[in-house]
Amino acid sequence: LWFRSRTNSALACHAQLSITACLRTVAMATSLCESMRDGTILPDGTISVSGLVDEACVAMPPRQDAEDVDARDADTPDKWIKRHKDMVRLTGRHPFNSEPPLRTLQEAGWVTPPSIHVVRNHGAVPQLSWENHRLKITGVPRPCELSMDDLASGRVGAVVSIPVTFICAGNRRKEQNMTKKTIGFNWGCAAVGNSVWTGVRLCDVLAYVGVERQSREHRFVCFEGPEGELPQGETGSYGTSIDMGWALDRERDVLLAFKQNGEALTPDHGAPLRTLLPGCIGGRMIKWLCRMWVSAEPSKNHYHFFDNRVLPPHVDAQLAQDEGWWF
Repeated sequence: LWFRSRTNSALACHAQLSITACLRTVAMATSLCESMRDGTILPDGTISVSGLVDEACVAMPPRQDAEDVDARDADTPDKWIKRHKDMVRLTGRHPFNSEPPLRTLQEAGWVTPPSIHVVRNHGAVPQLSWENHRLKITGVPRPCELSMDDLASGRVGAVVSIPVTFICAGNRRKEQNMTKKTIGFNWGCAAVGNSVWTGVRLCDVLAYVGVERQSREHRFVCFEGPEGELPQGETGSYGTSIDMGWALDRERDVLLAFKQNGEALTPDHGAPLRTLLPGCIGGRMIKWLCRMWVSAEPSKNHYHFFDNRVLPPHVDAQLAQDEGWWF
């Protein structure tokens, strides 16, 4: 009986390992066989988008880029960024937290030009270059630093283009604040946009560095922007994390993105590299991505806990602090 039990356990373990190996092989084969969709705008003004079923193209709208720096930015740390003059500034001149007039958003059509796409900035926009930027990845079997050319070349994983509807958690918060005041500012109803985002799937990047399944040591993927970017938190960076199951799910299309609507990301939208999480609020995406690591614990970043929390109606900011609701 002991021998039979041990044998059955061993066979079950072997079967589980075989299934896992098969799933890994299928995922890797899918990545290798997937056609490159690098966000190139075709002669007819469309972008070929990724999909495992049908070929599809999405028409790109005319760009509405500003030609000059807005006078409101002239004496701020963002004085080097050109912004659309019609964007509605919700927190004064700086930092730039802005949505387009609703009519402007509607008239742009189904795909939103980057210049009138909702922007949420907690501070000054960092000046990062494609040529010098590196993504540092740790907590994995094969830690590394990836250049932007590494990611864009397809060596790390297939470059894909995915149309995604993006929404800020604060969309229509003005109406919430009229009912009961929150600690957030008054977003209208245009803090939403559609774009085609181009990049590499997070699951392919994780496979590249040796993480292909969840384990006790590999339960969360953490992300952070530049250190010293913001006034709060130990490092002054904006960070968050997602569950490994979400990160490894190929059908969730989690991206490390470097293009929006066929063009390199603009500074306000995270140039040169950002995360893009379809189905998540904007506050769970990291612009100007600098660090990524895999951990047994979720992110301890200040903004992961104190930004965009949804608490029961009776819990205000003071009660949340006194009773430890944030953690």
